[in-house]
Amino acid sequence: MNDKMEKIKKIFRGRIRFLIIPAVLLLLFIFIFYGPIEHFRYFWINITMHTSRFQFLSKMLYTQNYINEVIGRIEPEKNPRTDNSELDHNWDDGITFAEIKGNNYKGYIIKINDPRRLFFPQATRLDGNLLEEYVVKNEALGGINASGYTVVEQKGIVWGTTVVNGEIIARCKQGDYHVMGGFTKDYKLTVGGFTEEEIRAKEYMWAFEFFPLLIVNGEKTQFQPFSGGYAPRTAIGQTAQGHVLLLVVDGRQIESLGATFEELQTILYANGAVNAINLDGGSSSCMVFNGRLANSPSSTEKERLLPNAILFR
Repeated sequence: MNDKMEKIKKIFRGRIRFLIIPAVLLLLFIFIFYGPIEHFRYFWINITMHTSRFQFLSKMLYTQNYINEVIGRIEPEKNPRTDNSELDHNWDDGITFAEIKGNNYKGYIIKINDPRRLFFPQATRLDGNLLEEYVVKNEALGGINASGYTVVEQKGIVWGTTVVNGEIIARCKQGDYHVMGGFTKDYKLTVGGFTEEEIRAKEYMWAFEFFPLLIVNGEKTQFQPFSGGYAPRTAIGQTAQGHVLLLVVDGRQIESLGATFEELQTILYANGAVNAINLDGGSSSCMVFNGRLANSPSSTEKERLLPNAILFR
């Protein structure tokens, strides 16, 4: 009888030990992902939601409303808009190129003193074009990537509402409002959330749809900690004098993890931007200056094909 009781006790103790490990792991999981360490959740959601392959790692843990709150995604119609103030028109032929460095990133910024030098070519192939191809074909000095693409297999098809030569050539059907950035007839970078009718009324020479807005009317937009995660970034801004800032930050590399939206914003603000908007990032982020690739794209193919580009002559 005693032997049987001892066997039962051993089995019971063994099962308890077997249950303790998963119970501890479960409690640890709950503490990490739902506990008091809010900054970890911000970090986790921003890192996963800004990559196309790993969004499920956040979506299976949190509601979409909470995810939107953490990544700072707001309704397009609630975005601020560039006002009607005029530029100083302090323009000349100056172009400067500089390397920038932060604690977790490195990148490059080009300042173009005359916004009339910029233009917005579109892909000539369904699979898109490399940035160098845009530069060579259009006899440009350099430029950056711009819009996102619709499908992986056809990167030449642009995502989002797009204006070229004053005409809307592509439309986004996801809602009535669109977060836009582009240059109007007075060469002012105008950003904000607009309806299609308002986009037409702005008389854009060329414009693209992307997000988020970084700076509007000299004021920084608000972001949660780690917003966007650490990733390769591309952005465009304009100073009160009308000078244009083209910015690319490398990421997903040992020497440069990448930048958050707030860090991108800080760089442009420090360089005098009064209006600025984020462009397509990740493996698409690239910059050409004086005909040569300036940065180190994170794509496994070295460079990604693009639906369009912002160039300057």
